[in-house]
Amino acid sequence: MEILLGAILPYTAWSVFIFGMILRIVGWLKTPVPFHVTIFPSPAGTKGRIVTIASDFLLCSSLFREDKALWLRVWLFHLSLVLIITGHVVGIFFLREQFTLVGLNPEASHFLSRLLGAISGTLMVFSLGALIIGRIVNPLVRKLSVAEDYFNLFLLIAIAVTGLLMYFPFFHVDLPAVRSYLGGILLLRPAPLPPSPLFVIHVLLVNLLLVYFPFSRFLHPAGYFVNRTMLREGPPVYPTPTGTAPRSPFATTKAHTDKLISRKEATDKEASNQ
Repeated sequence: MEILLGAILPYTAWSVFIFGMILRIVGWLKTPVPFHVTIFPSPAGTKGRIVTIASDFLLCSSLFREDKALWLRVWLFHLSLVLIITGHVVGIFFLREQFTLVGLNPEASHFLSRLLGAISGTLMVFSLGALIIGRIVNPLVRKLSVAEDYFNLFLLIAIAVTGLLMYFPFFHVDLPAVRSYLGGILLLRPAPLPPSPLFVIHVLLVNLLLVYFPFSRFLHPAGYFVNRTMLREGPPVYPTPTGTAPRSPFATTKAHTDKLISRKEATDKEASNQ
């Protein structure tokens, strides 16, 4: 059972996550979009489009203009997520002594690392709770919500709560054992799972998220870049020159383009005969 949970499941989950992401994104890029969907006014040049997409992605500026209350909940969640992921990577690698690099003693570094981790975890739980309450309280959002929306939020809350509980003394987790386990996974030499039921539950939930992620609405960050790149591309040129592909950066195969052009020519010919 320990081999199944500690080794087989993580490698399976990461494999499904990576290949699932690749398949979904490649599928999007191959989907024919034979018309322009540019948002006006479109930023001038590639640099302008990159700046616009990056600022919108980092600051959620489009959502801010539409609904500031929802923007605050969403932005706080994503901020806490970035802090938690960064804290996991840095804190576990340095065993919470990362702040000694800027002059603090080990005791102060441990305290600050735990404090920031607890704040980030609490912020995530509260922001997710606020998102759930918003879906329930707002009649329009409640009507548009489906079971998957609530499942996604509760799954994230379960992961956040199990991680946050490990900061309490009675749920103490041996951090060196955690680093040894995660390092073994990365080096393809799995180490034993830390002897903590709460940590095992936390890992199981994270693996469930990895398997579920590519086939759920969690994939919206990747879809965002595909979607926004199309929306922010250069505007179409009218009249469109004969033989021009229906779409430029995301045009599908030449065979599909030729097929669309042939179909248009056949339609024009039929219309002229009438």
